[in-house]
Amino acid sequence: MIKERMKVSLPPEVKKYIQSYMREHHLSFTGDAISRICQEHEEAQKKEDDSIKKIVKDVTQHINGLLVKERLHMRDELRSMEQNIERSMRNSLKEVEDYSIAKRGELFASLLEGYEK
Repeated sequence: MIKERMKVSLPPEVKKYIQSYMREHHLSFTGDAISRICQEHEEAQKKEDDSIKKIVKDVTQHINGLLVKERLHMRDELRSMEQNIERSMRNSLKEVEDYSIAKRGELFASLLEGYEK
């Protein structure tokens, strides 16, 4: 890894943080501590991005599953409605046909009466 010398001005809190980080991780150089902190930050950011992507993927899959269930439910409901409409139409047509037969029967009977007289 190529290193480059920099002159950096830091607030006292940041300097204390870096010094405590150096003690905690047994580092001798400030540059190594800053590099490591930056690397850890990048890794944490990547994990967060991966976590968000996983959550989005899981939510998307769940929504897709719900949409599939809802589509199947709607299909079944439409079939049921179609069958009910068909049954109702058949019953209505049968009533019309029965009425028509009855009227033709009455007409035929009256014609026969007129013919017999």
